[in-house]
Amino acid sequence: MRRYSLSPSPSPGGRFKKEIVVDGQSYLLLIRDEGGPPELQFAAWVDAVVFVFSLEDEISFQTVYNYYLRLCSYRNTMEVPMVLVGTQDAISATNPRVIDDSRARKLSNDLKRCTYYETCATYGLNVERVFQDGMAAE
Repeated sequence: MRRYSLSPSPSPGGRFKKEIVVDGQSYLLLIRDEGGPPELQFAAWVDAVVFVFSLEDEISFQTVYNYYLRLCSYRNTMEVPMVLVGTQDAISATNPRVIDDSRARKLSNDLKRCTYYETCATYGLNVERVFQDGMAAE
């Protein structure tokens, strides 16, 4: 199933539901786009974290590590499966890639227990894998 449903949400980012099947077992993921740095309440209830940055935006890349440090201040991140995702939806001749693969993989290693994927939502590249593998790590 590749359907995402948007639920009303007071948060700036939104809330989504996604059903996936892992090893024959169906799971309903409750996904919350925080739209900002993690807060204490978020850190307390989160089962997994997907950090997303744009491959053509240096600031979004640097922000991921700052959000990770903030999460670490609230919770032992060794208890939380994490996925790092670099998106490439807006890369073009006029908007080039600025984050190379080696920098992204280094950040993934720095985040500990973190898998790295590059995705393109426009074409569906690796989008399902992020959810499948993230759930399998849980």
